[in-house]
Amino acid sequence: MTGGRAAVVAGGGIGGLATGIILRRNGFHVTVVEQAGRLGQAGSGIMLYPNGVKALDVISPRLGRAVRAAGHVAGPAEVRPLLTPDGAVFAADPVGRLASGFGAPQISLLRSALLGALLREAWALGLGVRSGVAVDDHVDDGDQVKVVLADGQVLVADLLVGADGIHSGVRERTLADGPPRYRGFTTVRCRTRAPAEFPSGFVVKGPGLDIFAAPVGGGDLYWTAKIMAAAGVWPAMTPADAFAELVTLVADWDTTLAGVIRGTDIREGIVVTDIRDRDPVADWSRGLVTLLGDAAHPMTPALGQGAGMAFEDAVVLTAALLAQPDTSAALAAYPEERAARIADVVQLSRWKGPDGDPAAFNTHEERLAELYGWQAPAFGSE
Repeated sequence: MTGGRAAVVAGGGIGGLATGIILRRNGFHVTVVEQAGRLGQAGSGIMLYPNGVKALDVISPRLGRAVRAAGHVAGPAEVRPLLTPDGAVFAADPVGRLASGFGAPQISLLRSALLGALLREAWALGLGVRSGVAVDDHVDDGDQVKVVLADGQVLVADLLVGADGIHSGVRERTLADGPPRYRGFTTVRCRTRAPAEFPSGFVVKGPGLDIFAAPVGGGDLYWTAKIMAAAGVWPAMTPADAFAELVTLVADWDTTLAGVIRGTDIREGIVVTDIRDRDPVADWSRGLVTLLGDAAHPMTPALGQGAGMAFEDAVVLTAALLAQPDTSAALAAYPEERAARIADVVQLSRWKGPDGDPAAFNTHEERLAELYGWQAPAFGSE
């Protein structure tokens, strides 16, 4: 039951919008607050694996259909080659087969396309989305939470969800457990045209540098370079300089592979990010305040589970709120349900990081079944 409860979601990214949508569909009054003036991140892509797609379908079946149409849905016979820098194939990732049998496909798409689909669904539901203003503070008095915005406005709600990313202000005020930890590598990301030789993308494992590429529809692919480096080195460069440095690093690679990077139009938007995560915690709720997605449990991108875990969070959080009229009790139950799974995924993401075997995880069928076989709880909006 909702009892007409009001929720404020801090953060209008992927996890925040998904949470706002599923709460709104289940009778909550929701305001999503995003500090950025414009939502979206050009140039980068995102992977959704079967567990995340199943969660998305629960969040909104219409949204699930829109996301499938906006990206590339892996076919059952699709294979992604794993290559050395000189172009030799040393393994293959059977992406289509690995996704089969789990009730949903694997989808790769541009982050901006996913955010666009989320925003359109939010607007269709009449969800309140405020951009260009940050959440500066909050006060939980036990009955309600007052959310103070940077423009001085105060929103009064029954709960606050901090979905404000890896450097979450809500987390800092709630848990005060310090900054996330740098994991020793940086990613440089963009999109380009897919070469005819690699329509399903590719993975290259090089010394100190890996590149992952996947199709996003329309003949395009997105690529992510993972570079072992000291913290702050690459983000300190301009996007153009970071791109030029990456082109230099792949200059001796196979002509086609190097050409994917070299031929990128950086006007599409180079994104450079130092990769950080946190050791998992057992509880990220306090009273009427909780966390979600990267704010609760940032992880490295090796498994491509950041968005999927946020979507699962949104489903489990909503199910807990619908099952329990006592909001603080519901918010306590939500991390109890999620913590063990999250801890496993954070650790697996580290294990499959840039120092690991990129094909190893996909040979562990039991782990795949645990990850992709997640089933959503049944509740209201279904």
